[in-house]
Amino acid sequence: MTAPRAGVRLLVVDDEEQILELLDLTLSIQGYEVYPAGSGPRALEVLAAEHIDVIVMDVLMVPWDGFETVRRMAAQYGAALPPVVFLSGLARPAVMPELGPDVVQEYLVKPFRPSQLVERIEEARRRKASI
Repeated sequence: MTAPRAGVRLLVVDDEEQILELLDLTLSIQGYEVYPAGSGPRALEVLAAEHIDVIVMDVLMVPWDGFETVRRMAAQYGAALPPVVFLSGLARPAVMPELGPDVVQEYLVKPFRPSQLVERIEEARRRKASI
């Protein structure tokens, strides 16, 4: 366990169970405390119940995609919303959807190496801390 990551709590959201399990395992091995959610509605429940430091959010999900899920979170939490790392098999949109003025975000295209995901998570944490 890497000390700087010990106690860092991640909400990891993906509607594909195998991907969610893989992300949970990968990030737990990296020293993070992982709270998995299999949908946007479930992610809102977890966020309401737990203190979360960073949200790792798949983009293509049902019933809400990752952007809609984050819009709903931002509407509820405003500036208190943790930073978000979006994961997608699609290239980053040329123009990101409007998510709210307080959303700190990173974007990572699949496939990626675990080290790339850790870099994005830590960058999101740094950016949020600097606000």
